[in-house]
Amino acid sequence: MVHPALGITTGDPAGVGPEVSLRACLDASLSGQCDLLLFGDARLLACRARDLGLDADFEILRPEELATSSALPGRAIVDVPATGAVIRPGEGCAAGGDAAARAVIECARACLAGRIQAMVTAPISKIFLQEAGYPFPGHTEFLAHLAGVRDVAMAFLSERLKVVLVTVHMPLRAAIERITPEAILRTLGITLAEFPRLGLACSRLAVAGMNPHAGESGLLGTEEREIIAPALAEARRLHPAVTIDGPLPADTVFHRAAQGEYDAVVALFHDQGLAPLKMIGFGESVNVTLGLPFVRTSVDHGTAYEIAGKGIARAEGMITAIRWALRLLRRSRSGSKAESPAG
Repeated sequence: MVHPALGITTGDPAGVGPEVSLRACLDASLSGQCDLLLFGDARLLACRARDLGLDADFEILRPEELATSSALPGRAIVDVPATGAVIRPGEGCAAGGDAAARAVIECARACLAGRIQAMVTAPISKIFLQEAGYPFPGHTEFLAHLAGVRDVAMAFLSERLKVVLVTVHMPLRAAIERITPEAILRTLGITLAEFPRLGLACSRLAVAGMNPHAGESGLLGTEEREIIAPALAEARRLHPAVTIDGPLPADTVFHRAAQGEYDAVVALFHDQGLAPLKMIGFGESVNVTLGLPFVRTSVDHGTAYEIAGKGIARAEGMITAIRWALRLLRRSRSGSKAESPAG
């Protein structure tokens, strides 16, 4: 694939998504590498570009035109008009959640139809997504529903550290109840299927423990022995060619992986995995949904309502997400061998 087309959903229109998406599309380092199509309200995006002083003279397409166009422009906006209340920067609302959701729906539809090859998502508000009537805790679950797949997993990729989560967006008390041998085995299976498909190394995996010191042989908890160890034993039986170490103390395993000892770490809950990853390089990592029939990456930050519309939001995270989408897409389409742990 010489010139792939990527769809960028511009996120909650009251957040920083529109401005980081616009800035990323205009970034010179991406010129000539791919076609970039912004999904969102064309009028709102034009206003935001004007306020930022950006020369964003993009072609405007309706979703139905995208479905029938014989050739795609290098830079365009697929117009998904916002409806309902007036949306202002910094003021999240249900109308913004609805606008963000409908942009995701149209972009996913284009991916599933083969009109574009990958999706890159700007941040949405989980609260306002649900207030708008979409009963999903985030992009991952929403996209799984739209694609009609059940087995998906949330992964975060950076150059130094790669993390896959067993549980995602839920209270910690609920997450602990959801951490079962079946859930751990399922996450390992998705990782071992999807990483090679995306050209990512996965011959050495580590699984974090739940308790301090990974339970200290039962002194500090028995979940490692009763829940995690049986799942790992079965995973090793199913995947004998892969080294699967664990359960390992969470306070050291991420450092070991970042030093190159492991290709990825399977973390049991959201903050266990994301706190060390974002400490190493906030803005340098991307969220990837494993298990979808198309490549999807996302920025690793939120809507940032407090700075929306002020012209100070930085686009590096979105540019990184676009670059990772291209990287994964080209490797998945070319059948490239898995890259080295450092790359």
